[in-house]
Parts: sequence; structure tokens; C-alpha cells
Amino acid sequence: MPATAAQVQVMLLAPWQWRRNDGSLWSLRLYGAVLVLLLGVPAVAALVWMEPRPAWAAVGVLASLGLILVWGLQFGALLRLDHPHAAHTVPGHPRALRVTALGLWLATVALCGLCALLGASLLRDDGLRFALVVVLGSAAALTLVAAALRWWAVWLLLSLAGAFAGVAAWRAVVIGIWSWFYAHWQVQPLGLTLMLLAAQGLLLCSLFGGGGASHARAYASRERQRKSMAASATGDKPTLAAYGRWGEWLSLPLLHVADVWLAHVCRHAKATPRSVIARIEVVLHGNQHWLGQVIAMALVQALVLLGFLLAMRLSGADMLMLLEGGRVGISIGLTSMAINGSITLRGALWRSRREQALLMLVPGMPQGAALNRALAWQLMRHCLCAWLALLPAVAAMLWAGQAIHLLALLAMALPMTALLWGDVSRLRAARPTAALGPALLCYAAGGLSLLLLKWQPAALLPWALGVLLLSTALLTWRWRRLARLPQALPAGRLA
Repeated sequence: MPATAAQVQVMLLAPWQWRRNDGSLWSLRLYGAVLVLLLGVPAVAALVWMEPRPAWAAVGVLASLGLILVWGLQFGALLRLDHPHAAHTVPGHPRALRVTALGLWLATVALCGLCALLGASLLRDDGLRFALVVVLGSAAALTLVAAALRWWAVWLLLSLAGAFAGVAAWRAVVIGIWSWFYAHWQVQPLGLTLMLLAAQGLLLCSLFGGGGASHARAYASRERQRKSMAASATGDKPTLAAYGRWGEWLSLPLLHVADVWLAHVCRHAKATPRSVIARIEVVLHGNQHWLGQVIAMALVQALVLLGFLLAMRLSGADMLMLLEGGRVGISIGLTSMAINGSITLRGALWRSRREQALLMLVPGMPQGAALNRALAWQLMRHCLCAWLALLPAVAAMLWAGQAIHLLALLAMALPMTALLWGDVSRLRAARPTAALGPALLCYAAGGLSLLLLKWQPAALLPWALGVLLLSTALLTWRWRRLARLPQALPAGRLA
């Protein structure tokens, strides 16, 4: 087997082998099950209940989404393999990376085009033109995903695309460019398609580095982001200063407020459980402390507001129009911020377990069931503080009108918090996929609630009462169970 072919095979298997090495291959099976649930079930439902033409169109869209997800996984692994040292020391490594990416890209695009051609031959007359459109669309989507994995700023532009879709001036520019392109494509569809595919292929190959200083800086930046995302699920999220000068500058207010809060609780220290918990949570939770999370949420909302104001200034649109285009993405972002802080607290307890033996000697430290309930209330306060910090964004969503059903996702954070009241004494080291289960459960319940409220707006009050009763029942059950559990701290001592 040629050396390049062997390297290509290893690179394609890299993401699966990494999962096998760290013992989290089960997470890929879980991802596959979720993918089948989210894409396979709607596809089958479309084939059963819809007319043939729209049904197969829906199946094609869902299959394309699945291919894009697999492509993102594979290309992310190729970027991780694009190490600047390997570009100099491993023979043929840069060429193998580009061959792998380009070959996988061409195979995926060709598969989409072939399926479109076969489907169009059954349902349409202009099968070749339709297949060329699908080829161009799939190639552009895959290239855009690859560019977004390479440059984080592309994600920012994509997140703002929904908001700008409602701006008339921006829409006119996009329509004008599309009309010009479509007019030229109608004249030479095959030639222009091949030219655009060649340009996208060159862009795809240029996403990998050449081993220079800029390559080393870009790779280090991507690795910091990847490790930060993996560490956030284990409670070991790095500070903003780890991202460079801009992160250090942004973290200065957070550090100052944290110092002021710690000085305040120490100055008013008493031998009472409330005062003790307020002091030890600075050590217990570290970077996941509620104060830092609240300030970070306020900072994110301020940046988003500045973005909206800039968009209003440049386009002349009002706030309602911008919120109309981006409210779905905003709702998902609000839910993520609300639940991530609570989910990662158990990982933060594991990270601070060595200091907890000394914390147990603090005068006034609660013991036994009292300590379990104090930590549980601490977790609930994190959730409530997150909700209060997100009130400005929630108010903006409600002010936009006709979007109250989107808050169903955010409402699931309350019952989710009760499920996190567990046995801390048997806590184990959290893996990067530790937050996957609770997050999926929250999003699944929120998605079902969202569909219910969208189809039946009159069910808002019964739904809200149901969520309240469910949360109350879960909190009551878990609160009583805490009294029968071993003492929480030091965390993981009975694991």
C-alpha cells in the first residue's frame, strides 16, 4: 500500500480511534442514536404521510444534514492532525491531509449529486440541471462548515445571518448577487459549476497550514478552544486570560468583582452555615463560581446588544425586525447558558476535592444531611442566578412578540437542576461527554414543549402549570433523598 494511502486511512479513522483510546467510544454510539432519532424518524414519517415529491425532498434534506455532521467530525479531526511540527518531520503529511480532505469532500459532493440525479430522473424532467444545483449547494455547505471550523469568526457571521435576513437592504444585495449568478449559470451550467467546484477545492486545501509561524499560532489557538470546550464539561474551564491578551483584558473586571466578593464574605464571616457556604464555594467551584457566570452572561448580552445596534445603524432596520430573524438562535443560546453552569458544577466539585478535606475543618461547617442540602441549595441558586442574569434577553424575546413558545427550552432548566442533586460522595472524574446526557434530556423536553406551544398556543397556561408541578415533585423527591445519602464532602471519597 502506498505511504499516502496508508496515511489517508489513518487520518480517516483518527476521530474514532481517539474515542476508543479515551474510553468514550460509547459517546459515538449515543451520537449515532441521537442522529437517527433526529433525522431518521422524521424521514420515515415524511415517506409515510407526505406526497412522493415533497417526501423525497425532505429525505434528501435530512440526509444532507447527516452528511454535513459527519463531514464536520472528520474535518475537525484533520485540523487537529494539522500540527506544525508534523508538517516538517512527517514525510508527506501536508499532502496526505489535503488529499484526505479533498477526496472526502469530492466523494460527499458526488454522492449528493448522484442521489439528486437519480431522484430527479423519477420526479423531474430537468434532471441534470437539478443535480448540478445540488452539487453546488452541497459543495458550498461543506466548504462553509470547513471554513467555520478553521476560523471561529465564520460562526459569528453565520449566527448573525438569521438576523440580517429580515433587513430589506441586505436582502436586496443578496438577491441581486444571486440573480447575476443565476443568469450566467443558465448560459453555461456545467462549465460554471466545474469552475466553482475548482475554486472551492483550492479554498479547502488552503485551510491547512504550511508549517510556518502563522500555522503554529493558528494551531495553538484552535487547540486552546478545543481544550476549553472539553474542559468546560468537567468543571475545569480555563479563565479568559488563557485566550491571550484580549481574554486577559476582558477578565480584569471579572477578577476585580471576584476579589471584592471574597473580601466581602470574609469581612462578614460568621460561624453559621450560610456564611461558611458563601466562603467555601469560592474554593469549591473555582472558575464556575456563580458570580463569574453571572458577569459572563451579562457581558455576552452586552456584546450581542452592541451587535444589534451596529446592525441597526448600518442597515436602518429596527430591533423588532432583527429579533424576528434571530430569535430561534437566541433562544437556544439562552438555554445553553442557563443549563451549562449548573451541569458543570459537579465537575468543579471533583476538581477541588483535595482542598475539601481542609474546608471541612472551617468553624460552623455543616455536617451530614445538612451539608448535602446546603450544596443542593447552592446548585439551585446557581440556576436561579442564571435565570435572573438572562432576564434582559428574555424580556427582549417577549417584547419581540409571537415568540413566547421559544422560552419553552429555557423553562426546562428548572427541573433539570433537581436531577443534578446526586450523591457527591461517590462522584467520579467527569469526562468531556458528561454534560451530554442532561443537555440532551433538557433539549428533548424543551423541543417537545416548543412544538406543543407552537401548534397549540392556548396550552401555555396548562403547560406552565405542568412544568411547575413537575419541578416541585422532582425537587421534593430529591430533597428528601439527600437526607439518606452519605455526607457529600470530600467529593468522590466513596467512589
